Amino acid sequence: MSENKFQRNVRIAISSNCNMKCIYCEGNTGFGKNGRMAAMEDIRRTPLSAGNITTDELLKILKVFHKVGFNGITLTGGEPMVNKDWDRIVNEAADIGFERREMTTNGILLGDYFKKNGKLPKLTLVKVSFDTDNKEEFNRMTGGDYFDKVVESVKTVSPHIDIIRANKVMLRKDLKDLNRYIEFCRSIGFTAVNLLELVAFPNSTWNEDNKKFFKEQFVPYDEMIEELRKVENLESKRYKYGHISIAKDGFQIMATDSKFTIRDEQCKNCPIDCQQGKFTVRVATDGNITMCPDYRSELISFNGLEALRDNTLESKLKEMLVTLKYVPEVDKFDEFRKKYDLL
Repeated sequence: MSENKFQRNVRIAISSNCNMKCIYCEGNTGFGKNGRMAAMEDIRRTPLSAGNITTDELLKILKVFHKVGFNGITLTGGEPMVNKDWDRIVNEAADIGFERREMTTNGILLGDYFKKNGKLPKLTLVKVSFDTDNKEEFNRMTGGDYFDKVVESVKTVSPHIDIIRANKVMLRKDLKDLNRYIEFCRSIGFTAVNLLELVAFPNSTWNEDNKKFFKEQFVPYDEMIEELRKVENLESKRYKYGHISIAKDGFQIMATDSKFTIRDEQCKNCPIDCQQGKFTVRVATDGNITMCPDYRSELISFNGLEALRDNTLESKLKEMLVTLKYVPEVDKFDEFRKKYDLL
């Protein structure tokens, strides 16, 4: 698969709600405790009271995405499995022709779905948010007694899907237990672990506590890689967004690198200057289509449902693809940390 083809992925928030109450996510009800609109992946431009687009409308939008060259989808939310049509969306995306059909989930409903239906829809990858193997810490972070349920879900579905990956935000306090965490993930059926860099969004809700936490807990990519080399003898290689290590049994350990992100001239106008940059396209539950993780962005962003109705969606998505063709490796992260006193 070519680099350019790999970039043509769309993340789709299909639920504004979540069945967990994680301390690090303000998006459980669509509006956070600080009034931030549509936190996490569901980057709406309208209030929740305005409603969501229908499954049929979403699938019509996805047909246009595929027509112009997008070849992968990732279902997100909120929790995507809260949407009763999540499996229909996956299967019909396969029928449309999307090669990669991924889902990022908290895992609570995954095992029950499989037991009820005897199979999963046509997913090529399941990503489970699983930040710690410590049961007490996991339950504290997620706001309920969920650890055993998630572990059981992973054990139930892992024999029936090629790749099931644990996503973990890497914190400094967890470095000493990294080997234990990886071994636990392997033991319950995960086939891969993705270690994500801690992300900072110095926007209107940012405060001194956020800054202090980031300074204390952020682990640079290079340090993550050094720690991985201590875990076991790994065959390693770079990939577009970081580093991948493959053990002898095929288990994969991935680490992301925020220094290298997809940026271009448009990013200079963004009011946030986030460390992620422009790396993918998102569809929100209200049909908003955007290229940026902040809803106030000045990057390309428009009402996808309106564009579908007035027959401009195809041309607007083609415009997005043009900007995605330019992928300079720009190291702006040190500038970002200096700007917001995060060094």
